[in-house]
Amino acid sequence: MNFEHRILNDEVGLLPVIIRVCCSFLFSILILTHTSGQSLQTLYSGLDKATGLYVTQNSVYVVEQGKDRVLKLDHSGKLLDTIGGKGGGNYQFSKPVDVDATNGLKVFVSDYNNRRIQVFDRRGQYLSSISASDAFGNNRPYNPTQVAVNGLGEVFFVDEAGNYIRRFDLDSNLLDEFRIPSEINSVDEMNVTSREILILDKPSETIHRLSLNGNYEGFYPAEDVKALFASESGVWRAHSDQVKFENRSKQRRVFPFSSKVEAIDMHVLEEVVFILSSGDLYKIRISE
Repeated sequence: MNFEHRILNDEVGLLPVIIRVCCSFLFSILILTHTSGQSLQTLYSGLDKATGLYVTQNSVYVVEQGKDRVLKLDHSGKLLDTIGGKGGGNYQFSKPVDVDATNGLKVFVSDYNNRRIQVFDRRGQYLSSISASDAFGNNRPYNPTQVAVNGLGEVFFVDEAGNYIRRFDLDSNLLDEFRIPSEINSVDEMNVTSREILILDKPSETIHRLSLNGNYEGFYPAEDVKALFASESGVWRAHSDQVKFENRSKQRRVFPFSSKVEAIDMHVLEEVVFILSSGDLYKIRISE
């Protein structure tokens, strides 16, 4: 066999190896970006216009705006307690919108028509309110919608009346306030990490990125995104038939599920995604 024939045979012999390597590489990409269909488990149904969701290690909190209350469930969907009821006093709500339960020790609820953030302990007992007066005692009417608490316990909330985001410390003292940038049409969800504020703007199908002091930093496309959850590890997006995750290194994973749902809020805890619609609460396990 001459030299040219040996080279040709060597190349032919290497071809299956090359094909196997390429297939393995492509398969690894598919594993990274796609998983098999997942089944949605219904945890709680019959909600009356649910609008907000937060999950701790032990509990699930759901704002049921139609009944002016917050439900406290366990992770299996068992009802543990209810907080609130229609009214303007302590422990009462008028059009609650959102909830953030931090580490489970304090629960913050935006009380839209009563123009305050109400604060409860983990047993559902009323503690205090962040009211419409500023640091100088001046009355300032506002209507809080989305609320988020960072790792330091600072409370951020959207004031729809003034088109501001306001930031308070652990003792309910005003730390900062800034006007929502003109690039944002609607604040449908707001998440706060140690680095930035992320806002889901459904009309423009955009996730906006702000610094913690309100400077506009950029955006992500959010076509057909129904709900948003941001953590230190990355950003989760809920669509009608799948959940997508993108980490800080821009690696992506997709978790399709078998039935469609109109998500309005979501929360991710470890390997479980909780998805809220206006009438039902679902969860989906994403571990492989």
